[in-house]
Amino acid sequence: MRRRRVPETAEPSLSGHPASGHPASGQPASGQSASRPPVCAASDDRAPADLREAYVLLQRRGQPPAVRRWALEYVHGRLGRARVRMSGPGMPLPDSWPADGLRPWLSEQHDRPAAEFERGSDTGLPSREQLVESTLQLAPLTMIDGAWLQGFTDYQLASSDIGHSLFETYWDELGNGRPDLNHPLIYRHLVTEMGVDLPPTGSAEFARWPGFKDRSFELPVFWLAIGRFPQTFQPEVLGLNLAMELSGVGGSYRRARLALREHGFSTRFVDLHNTIDNVATGHSAWAADAIDAFMSALAAGSGTETREAAWRRVREGYRSLDPPTGAHAWLADRRARRRHRKR
Repeated sequence: MRRRRVPETAEPSLSGHPASGHPASGQPASGQSASRPPVCAASDDRAPADLREAYVLLQRRGQPPAVRRWALEYVHGRLGRARVRMSGPGMPLPDSWPADGLRPWLSEQHDRPAAEFERGSDTGLPSREQLVESTLQLAPLTMIDGAWLQGFTDYQLASSDIGHSLFETYWDELGNGRPDLNHPLIYRHLVTEMGVDLPPTGSAEFARWPGFKDRSFELPVFWLAIGRFPQTFQPEVLGLNLAMELSGVGGSYRRARLALREHGFSTRFVDLHNTIDNVATGHSAWAADAIDAFMSALAAGSGTETREAAWRRVREGYRSLDPPTGAHAWLADRRARRRHRKR
């Protein structure tokens, strides 16, 4: 099937991800930089050399044209992968938007991981070394928690029927102005407990820290990139937001809590998320309601074809959190990038 063109929309000016200037990242740099090209100066109008450089540049206030083009291409590529085998088990969202909204579906999704946790309760917990390693590899992601929603800090989007709950979610991730509730800061404290003093999040030293694997920057860079285009990719951001808020609810957080307790580490980060991401009144519910508001508005003033196309894009955004990685998927990634470059 021929892919539709996603039109670029004039986007609001963004102030950059607050985590890059937050006290959570304002610590002296430690550890050697990885042996890679230096991160370019903010005034350089060139595309990032790699994911690590993109991670730094996309946290900055400015958005040079070359970085903007690179970010758009990266988003299109990952969304191209997300479209592969959309009807498989990796896509729990229904084929069409439910007439009664997503809340009933959401309840079913919450029950499933909890049941899986009970069935796998006899599975052994990770060793201390495994837990520390996995926590470190998630640091580039978690230190920019909520970055996919950064575009909804624009006052017009933040006050809209669809965007107000997304702004509230983003503000929650940053602690609502309270450092003791700031998610990146809480996670940094956990990493420090584990004996690792990471450089400031927005610095080149953080991105080049040799303890990180290159693949640990794939999803964070996607968050930062798509977060720059909240209007161009609004349906995809809505779907991604729902997938992200559901990703740890139920079994995942419970298992992580057990592992942290077993090895004597603070459980505050997972405890906080287990509270605010709940499906009844928390971020997961807000995410579903935002999609329902978006689809309801289309239902009131658009034809069936427009609504179906919008729902496909929501589903693609949901899938983009964890898209396929096989040869066919990477081919779809390259094709999507080429299509975007030809526009």
